[in-house]
Amino acid sequence: MNSKYNPILFILFLLCSYVHWSQENFVFSKNKLKDKVDFKLINNLILLPVKVNNVPLTFLLDTGASSTVIFSFEDTESIELLNYQVIKLRGLGKGEPVDALKSEGNTIQIGNAKSSNQTIYVVFDGALSFSSRLGYPVHGIIGAEFLKDFVVEVNNTREQMRFTLPEYYKKRNCRKCVELDLVLENRKPFLNASFSQDSTQMKLNLLIDSGSGDGLWLFENSDDRITIPPDAFEDYLGLGINGDIFGKRSKVDSFILNSYHLENVNTSYPDIGFLDIINENKTRHGSLGGEILKRFNWTIDYSNKSLILKSNKYFKDPFHYNMSGITLQQGGFTIVKERSGIQPDAYRLNQNEALNVFNLNLSSNIEFKLKQLFQVVAIRPNSPAAQAGVREGDEILEVNNKPAYQFELNDLNQMFYSNEGKKIKLKILRNGIEQQLKFELKDI
Repeated sequence: MNSKYNPILFILFLLCSYVHWSQENFVFSKNKLKDKVDFKLINNLILLPVKVNNVPLTFLLDTGASSTVIFSFEDTESIELLNYQVIKLRGLGKGEPVDALKSEGNTIQIGNAKSSNQTIYVVFDGALSFSSRLGYPVHGIIGAEFLKDFVVEVNNTREQMRFTLPEYYKKRNCRKCVELDLVLENRKPFLNASFSQDSTQMKLNLLIDSGSGDGLWLFENSDDRITIPPDAFEDYLGLGINGDIFGKRSKVDSFILNSYHLENVNTSYPDIGFLDIINENKTRHGSLGGEILKRFNWTIDYSNKSLILKSNKYFKDPFHYNMSGITLQQGGFTIVKERSGIQPDAYRLNQNEALNVFNLNLSSNIEFKLKQLFQVVAIRPNSPAAQAGVREGDEILEVNNKPAYQFELNDLNQMFYSNEGKKIKLKILRNGIEQQLKFELKDI
């Protein structure tokens, strides 16, 4: 099957446990025992280079995913998917199951590791927007299908992943490392941690979910001791396969992983209506996501059911929420005139002696380019941006007097998570009319 269809999916994707998995293993070519690849760390998410049937793509490394999924063919002219059938898939969100393809017998390659009999699920829903929310093309997710065959070392500081055949892996001497036991259910890794909030202290059973950019998710209906703090605020948590996900956000006083203690940790409480799908493990209290995992260089070993953590340079970074209240995605385009460079003779002085005239050549190459703009897709009620008049659907033209197209989306997101009191000036376009708006970041 050749396809140029361009479906997209956001961070909080989850396949139900009824999906059947391929049993083909990843193997190395040329008698290799280990390999490494560089990745991009964007919004606390690990984006890997992957080849599917020899077509280069970018996948999210998602420890919470039992199956491999493609949801975008962005920047890809065509890809051949083998032995497919149409099915229905259900995931996060309250909508109906979506149409998908189940394709078998595909080849997936990461570095020099290859599997030639992989099952891939392809989701077709143009309303799902993943790449536009990250500002970077992302085509799919991969998790257990790859992780089960290697000891995988993730170095978030270097943005590099090493993977070794389990029988040849040698554990490093690491005085400051912490090793935690894992429990694998449906090939998803769970660990024990604990948190404290006010006078409450509790042990937690958490899914390790590197496919979520959040820090900690807690399910309020999983235990009477998990209660939503009174200072929590309503917020948009993300987009799932079946629609938008909402809930409340707050912080817990302390989150503990063995000897590692993290303070004032960002914590989300998804609406109870979403939990019937994601809480297939009845003893699960929530998820540990990328905002916590980013603070460690970590090694996951499915064969020995262990997770090794070592704190890195991000460990002491404070946990901040989006203090603007704005959720952005890549939106429309604008045409920008750019000078590509001055010709070597651009300032050559030509003299016409007969006419006593001097000609100054100021020619240069002018190019017109399409530049990406950004659009507001969600605005938190009563947030600083909402109070300043920012509305869903606004296009961002300038940020602090700088054209928006000169920013990467990740740069703007980081700006909105920066220091409280930072002044933000926006020029927005709404219904064809430009407006100037300004506000200050506020930590709620």
